[in-house]
Amino acid sequence: MFKLFALVLAVATAGCGSNQVKIEIKGGDGQLVRLDANDVQYKFNHLVKTGTYILPEPDSKIELGGGSYSVNVAAGDYLGNEVLQVESPPLWGVRTYEAIFDIPASSNAPFKREGTILYASTKKNVRNWDLFTIRADGSDRQQLTHTPEPEQHPSWSPDGKKILFTRGDVMSNIDLYVMDADSSNVVRLTEHPERDQRGVFSPDGETIAFVSQRDGDVAVWLMDADGANPRKLVQGSQPSFSPDGRRIAFTSSAFDDNDEIYLIDLDGSNRTRLTENRRKIDWFASFSPKGDRLVYNSEEFGGQELMLMRADGQGQTRISIAEKTYEQEPVWSPDGKGLA
Repeated sequence: MFKLFALVLAVATAGCGSNQVKIEIKGGDGQLVRLDANDVQYKFNHLVKTGTYILPEPDSKIELGGGSYSVNVAAGDYLGNEVLQVESPPLWGVRTYEAIFDIPASSNAPFKREGTILYASTKKNVRNWDLFTIRADGSDRQQLTHTPEPEQHPSWSPDGKKILFTRGDVMSNIDLYVMDADSSNVVRLTEHPERDQRGVFSPDGETIAFVSQRDGDVAVWLMDADGANPRKLVQGSQPSFSPDGRRIAFTSSAFDDNDEIYLIDLDGSNRTRLTENRRKIDWFASFSPKGDRLVYNSEEFGGQELMLMRADGQGQTRISIAEKTYEQEPVWSPDGKGLA
């Protein structure tokens, strides 16, 4: 079963009386969820069953002060968010604020480990990378490439018939190639003295977004699926198409001193900033299959952890705990209920 993850964010400050937040998480059939509250002084992070919880914990000796408090719950393909306007603590007694989340039954369906995973791998102490496929259940591992040059950053075409990838290394050159899913009919798409890498197909398969330094800046470029008509979109990297093909999520430090996540239309208009974490990096955003959420990496909590947010940047929710380790480049399962 795919474990549900629920994250609840709250902030605690000192007050005269006391405030508390009552969080009720309905649904889930008693499955484990992750309940997470973070503050400079107070951290709560445990796997618990769906139900009702009071924060701060009575024995935490932390009081909830005034301000806006964002409460987020992520469970399966559900992401809920409430913002509570908490007043300063009362002179006496306890004031209770409530946040209620009702997880739809469809969000609790088990994650089906079906389909084929495409990845790049190398042996220890060997610089060469090759492409492989493997079933989601770990069976039927197949090696697709056997060249002396490294092949990396593979991605499927929308119909699953083509594989887009890079070939080359930093000592020579890196370009984009495409081949059939069985590794036949390899075609070179770019041939430029600067690196062209991290290519992804648009949902209709007609356009490829990729990262290039061909004009001096690290930037997201677009080209036709056959490699024709390359054009610069925006300074940045790590492009991800929205499912409707109208927008691209990307990471950039060109508009701020820090790497943040943005959205932009394919004609270069309507650039929108989604994250604002000036001292830490947010990157590797990926749209969910429905297009309503993005998963991404963040260094906000010390490591490189996974975060979820809605497509408008709201409801930013921590879904992994890796304060001293690294979890990078998340991708969605086809049904949007799982991550790899």
